Amino acid sequence: MKPFSLKNYRIGIVLFYVLAAAAMAVAAGYDLNIEIAVNAPGDFVANWFADTGEAPLYLLVLSACGVLAKCMKNRWLKGLFAVFTLGAGVYLGDYAARRLFAASDLRFGYGVLYGLGVAALFLMALYFIHVPERLEKPLVLIALIGLCGCAVSSGIINLMKAVWGRVRFRDLADGYDAFTAWYVINGNTGAHSFPSGHTGSAGMSYFLMFLPFVSEKGRQYSFLCFAAPFVYTVAVAATRLVMGAHYLSDVTVGGTVAFTCVLVSLEAYRKLLGRVAKT
Repeated sequence: MKPFSLKNYRIGIVLFYVLAAAAMAVAAGYDLNIEIAVNAPGDFVANWFADTGEAPLYLLVLSACGVLAKCMKNRWLKGLFAVFTLGAGVYLGDYAARRLFAASDLRFGYGVLYGLGVAALFLMALYFIHVPERLEKPLVLIALIGLCGCAVSSGIINLMKAVWGRVRFRDLADGYDAFTAWYVINGNTGAHSFPSGHTGSAGMSYFLMFLPFVSEKGRQYSFLCFAAPFVYTVAVAATRLVMGAHYLSDVTVGGTVAFTCVLVSLEAYRKLLGRVAKT
């Protein structure tokens, strides 16, 4: 069977960048107008996505560390990544506790206990799951590339936030004098609207596009592997506008950075797989 590649996703990729370019063109003149029109910070759905929208990033880190703990051949590396998995669980638990127990003084403790419990159960489940030997190296490669992709995407977004220094809509004073267009670089003002971190974290769900690269059966779901993350990321992006946390340009760039990092990761996997298989 012909190897799966990014060419199989070419329609979705072209569509994504065309829509992103169109959104940025519209945002150049109407960012503020759109935000004024849709702003409804009390909306239930928007608040729900504000609390859960970043979950793909945390779940990906946890999953990648767990896979490495499962598939590494060296027992010391297996142990090391088992510890990393527990750490990723605490990372996830703290994220959840900051939303579920925001008013509690014991929030961090709840997060640690919850995160360690989830990570421990995940490691136990992995222990009883049989992974065919032919899939071990591909899964290790995907996990390592996934962690790198998360780090690069988050790093780029946070760096741009610091450089652009754009004020969020909800932080604007009356008269909107502090508003600046997306193409204006303000420097380190302490404001972090551009680009959207929530949307970038939601965009880590695009790593689902790896499935057809690993599984021949997964190839029949290649459209879904692109469409489902796209819909989810757009939903998170839309609710960030409703919350007054970001502008159209903010969420467009956040999602585009994440999507591009995933595409680079996919291509890196395709190129490195042959070399790894020979070792």
